[in-house]
Amino acid sequence: MKLENPRSTARRPLALLPFLLLVLLLGGTGYLAYSLFSSPSSPPVEGKRAEEVAPTVPPPSPLSMPEGVGASDLWIRIEKSAFRLDFCRGAEILASFPVALGSVTGDKEKRGDRRTPEGLFHVEQIQNASWWTHDFGDGQGPVEGAYGPWFIRLKTGWQGIGIHGTHDPGSIGTLVTEGCIRLLNDDIQWLRERTQVGMKVLIGP
Repeated sequence: MKLENPRSTARRPLALLPFLLLVLLLGGTGYLAYSLFSSPSSPPVEGKRAEEVAPTVPPPSPLSMPEGVGASDLWIRIEKSAFRLDFCRGAEILASFPVALGSVTGDKEKRGDRRTPEGLFHVEQIQNASWWTHDFGDGQGPVEGAYGPWFIRLKTGWQGIGIHGTHDPGSIGTLVTEGCIRLLNDDIQWLRERTQVGMKVLIGP
């Protein structure tokens, strides 16, 4: 029987080595190309559609200054539909606060109709209301602190309309007042420290 040469047997694995290196090289290059040029996939967010993950937020609308307000003047804007009071300088909003408004919607038409008037007004007086009481006609009698610490009275042509605080923080953001604009007590304190008699107040629908 003819024996196989041990040297030729040892050379066979060595002959396959270049082929194996070529396969490894091509496979690594392909994976690298796939990693570089394929778009990464984000894991799905459970319970949400794709459009809900990154909603598009429209840019804020420009602030139009009312008549008689200059670029450096401080003034107040109230947007009834948004239940919001903005404290502004010229065309810039410096601060915003949630408010409560008259329990009946629309522009004020007559005394006692519980509507918040709309139009361009001004601050007539700033009064310490910390000791005031008010009877809401609900059978509870006069309520202490009903107006919060301050009452910023407005010159609107209607009696008793102003911006003030509240004894009921949970009412903010609702239609509940008799026509006034109601803020949280901390917010009316902030506003009072920056408000002056004669300042313009624009109340919009």
